[in-house]
Amino acid sequence: MQFTLIDLDSPNFSRLYIFKNKTELGAIYQTIDWPALVKLLPQKRTKVGSPSLLPAQGYFGLMFLKHYLKLSDEKLLERLNTDWAIQMFCGVQLKDYQMIRDNAFVSNVRTYLAKHIDLGVFQQTLISQWKQEIPDKQVVSMDASCYEVYIRFPTDVKLLWESCQWLWEKQIPSLCSTYRIKLPRSKFKEQKIKYVAYSKLRKKSHRKTRSRQNALLKLLYKAIEAYQLLLNQTQAKGLSIAEAETFKTIKLVYQQQRQRYLHHQAKIPNRIVSLYKPYIRPIVRGKENKPVEFGMKVHKLQVG
Repeated sequence: MQFTLIDLDSPNFSRLYIFKNKTELGAIYQTIDWPALVKLLPQKRTKVGSPSLLPAQGYFGLMFLKHYLKLSDEKLLERLNTDWAIQMFCGVQLKDYQMIRDNAFVSNVRTYLAKHIDLGVFQQTLISQWKQEIPDKQVVSMDASCYEVYIRFPTDVKLLWESCQWLWEKQIPSLCSTYRIKLPRSKFKEQKIKYVAYSKLRKKSHRKTRSRQNALLKLLYKAIEAYQLLLNQTQAKGLSIAEAETFKTIKLVYQQQRQRYLHHQAKIPNRIVSLYKPYIRPIVRGKENKPVEFGMKVHKLQVG
């Protein structure tokens, strides 16, 4: 007598046969060494907390489907709740009345894998399984690219103004209000009116741009000094790690922008183009419709 994982009379048996033998997703499913991937995750040692809606295999399957199907987190969760083939790829079969209602479920899975998975070991595990199927292993293709991030086109004036806004509108008033310290004097309101008028100009001349840069550099320098003095007075109590990193970035922005203002043709290494994403770099792609892209630079190597 032969035992089966799924009862022969169950509707899931025919689904499993169709999934593995009639679909491209099922063919891909059979080429992945799921047990080896599951071993990369830490074992749960206690029974505290509710059981996971997906097995450990499903975490990897969900991330694969995210890129294979090119869906957003919300659309992927919707497909997972309604498509039995997607569920089988993730190693689970939801009941008719069962649904995953947490909109942040996909994001939480991605965060969990990023925290516990060593990508180098993960790639070695996959390549050990697929090595025999890869053709032309002696040929390597290389390409310099970037993971594009969709941000508004950065300019020196915008970056300086965002830095001034963060200090004069958010941090300094909040700190003075909390510790009942007199608000430092500044020309922030005047500069705000001038910046709005400048931003509405259809054509921004070089002379007006230089004038805005000069004024905002002076305003930012005063803001950095005032905020640093307040932090020294309050011993930086209540300052979060994110705020400390942003303040550090603003100091670097001031140094880079001042150097760029004094020496316009000088090349600035690791130039910051986004205040809240300082790791983003401009990369010249040479495309006709988009000569410059912004994102994380990457050197890709492909075999086979």
